[in-house]
Amino acid sequence: MVTVKDKFSYLADGNIDIDSWFNKITYQYQLNDVNLIRQATVLAQVTSKGITTYYGQPCIEQSLEMAEILLDLSLDQNAVAAAIITPTIQHTSLTIETIKKELGDAVTALVNGTLQMNSLNKLQANVTKNRDQTQIDRLRKIFLSIASDIRVVLIKLAERTCIMRGIKQINLVERKRIAQETLDIYAPLANRLGVGQLKWELEDIAFHYTHPDEYKTIAKFLAERRIDREKRIHDTIARLKETLAKENITADITGRAKHIYSIYLKMQRKDVEQKNIFDYSAVRILVPTLEDCYTALSVVHSLFEHIQEEFDDYITNPKPNGYRSIHTAVIGPDGKNLEIQIRTKAMHEEAEHGIAAHWLYKEAKSDHAGYEDKITFLRQLLAWHKEVAQHDIADSKRIDEILEDSVYVFTPAGDIVDLPVGSTPLDFAYHIHSEIGHRYRGAKIKGHIVPLTYKLRTGDQIEIITTPNGTPSRDWLNKEFGYIFTTRARAKVAHWFKQKEVTQYVESGKVHLQRELSRAGIVHPNFEKVATRLNYKNDEALFAAIGHGNLRIAHVIHTIRNDHEPKSPTTPSTVSLATPAVAEAGLEIAGINDLLTRVARCCKPIPGDHIIGYITQGRGVSIHREDCSNIKSYLAKHDNRLIHVAWDSKKVGTYYVDLQVRASSGHHSLNEITALLVNAKINLIKLNSTINKKSNMIYILMTIQIHDLAQMNHIMHQIGQLPDVMGVKRMSESVTR
Repeated sequence: MVTVKDKFSYLADGNIDIDSWFNKITYQYQLNDVNLIRQATVLAQVTSKGITTYYGQPCIEQSLEMAEILLDLSLDQNAVAAAIITPTIQHTSLTIETIKKELGDAVTALVNGTLQMNSLNKLQANVTKNRDQTQIDRLRKIFLSIASDIRVVLIKLAERTCIMRGIKQINLVERKRIAQETLDIYAPLANRLGVGQLKWELEDIAFHYTHPDEYKTIAKFLAERRIDREKRIHDTIARLKETLAKENITADITGRAKHIYSIYLKMQRKDVEQKNIFDYSAVRILVPTLEDCYTALSVVHSLFEHIQEEFDDYITNPKPNGYRSIHTAVIGPDGKNLEIQIRTKAMHEEAEHGIAAHWLYKEAKSDHAGYEDKITFLRQLLAWHKEVAQHDIADSKRIDEILEDSVYVFTPAGDIVDLPVGSTPLDFAYHIHSEIGHRYRGAKIKGHIVPLTYKLRTGDQIEIITTPNGTPSRDWLNKEFGYIFTTRARAKVAHWFKQKEVTQYVESGKVHLQRELSRAGIVHPNFEKVATRLNYKNDEALFAAIGHGNLRIAHVIHTIRNDHEPKSPTTPSTVSLATPAVAEAGLEIAGINDLLTRVARCCKPIPGDHIIGYITQGRGVSIHREDCSNIKSYLAKHDNRLIHVAWDSKKVGTYYVDLQVRASSGHHSLNEITALLVNAKINLIKLNSTINKKSNMIYILMTIQIHDLAQMNHIMHQIGQLPDVMGVKRMSESVTR
């Protein structure tokens, strides 16, 4: 396991010797200006005196450890100062206002970024507990996308490294949970950003706690300290350089003692024992040309005995992802196995930063191709920052611009949903389930209702409000309104209306066919057989064709008669209306039962209105308000098809009503009205609005679904009481569709 650096020097009063620490880091990291770091350190030391972290380490010690980790990464003073302050603000009463006053806006912005990422802790624990690999990978993306500055992610990685170094004293269950969380979230993040030294340390410490037996077994197999292995690698590099120089090859040679967790992963991946792992120590040779690769290979094999079965030429036969390199395993000094990789510098650049980046094939999981490119960019950005540490990385491209194609939002249960940027709550609802989308009536984010057009942001936790009998609105399909962004959600809404139309055609066709069959004296025909004779899939397809007008009823009756279907033994009765059908809920016809009825669209009567019926030709009785303009026209003609009808008080139904609202523009009238309807549990079926710039007024036409006149009057009164509403009235004609 990785050992922690030497402890700090302490004064006689028990405080850390800050001057000694500054002298050390100034010399070690060649720093010219440490004023900001000094200010942050003094503020942290004074504020956190006597305060420890939850695992028992003094806050100031964690602060300085984090500072050294970021200095190792060549980060600037702002990042180092923010790292020093981070443990203090989390464990003391230090405020953002004080940090801003003492350390400035740049440090404050970074500290705020770390606090924002801390808000994911609860969700992070939930994801790690369930070990859902897709959710884990989405959470890694959230860490990158929610941070407005790459340095925030690096501060969090430094913080997690300090935590892993110090959690030995906490209880076993919590220690194992934190270690697993580190393997799932933080180590892969360090890997994807190319921060190798943090990745290796995080993995080895975490592996020590999650799999203590396997860790000890591999450590025992290595049978030597890591520092001894590194010394052997150093000697091997010196020998290779000397021999390659004789061949006139200038090579960059690096080596590493492979860490224990990576050995374990390779054993699992290849299903082999420790003795068959040949690259627990490795050397990489970078040469100028392709020819130099094979010359260097000859040199290696002339110096060391190579292991034949462990030779791979990925230059002649590149990996599927484009990775190119020569891999060979040899028996090195002292009889120890050693892996050697040989490639050109161009191949190495491609492997580290291109599509063949090492982490792509090491992690062995599917991912967005675009996301791979963006991680590559972040790794290049980190390398650039190491070279130009004095520049403020916040002036470069920000992560929220790099990862601009997706937002990551949460369900109430803490599950992560990945949606395209521009998605709305409706897109989220349809992503969860089609029925949730169909019954959508609103959404809450952080406890507040948001408009249908609200654009989701990474980190939003969304609660969808539904109604049991809710249905989609055709307005949702209008791109100009901006209610739906994703193609998937739009397709689900369109499919619902298509299915609804088919259902309506089926019902309409069946009613019309049964009526004409009754008139023709035909009873109980075999509709399935008739459908087959007329080349339709089933009886519903037959009814739909009739309802849509694609098939004439006369043709169907002719087919039935030709097939000798039995006829009614009695002649049909003569009636003035359609054959008996089910009456619409909530209606009864005076003196006559079981007539087909429908509410007229022109005036849309509701229970409580004075109504009258009009006998239509072939569509039953149309129910109108007595003050409807069409009824007045029928009365003027002395039309004898008008009949008395009454509401059935024992039946409860729902009805559409059209309202017009006049309000002052430029405020939040639409939001207030829709929120009012949601709270009253009234379905909003349709809404259109128009702004009159001359009068500075907004005119809102909407269709709502209610039970009766009393409910309509009540909601109209409530709307009329809103601050910006100048008037509300019921429309006598339906809203234009």
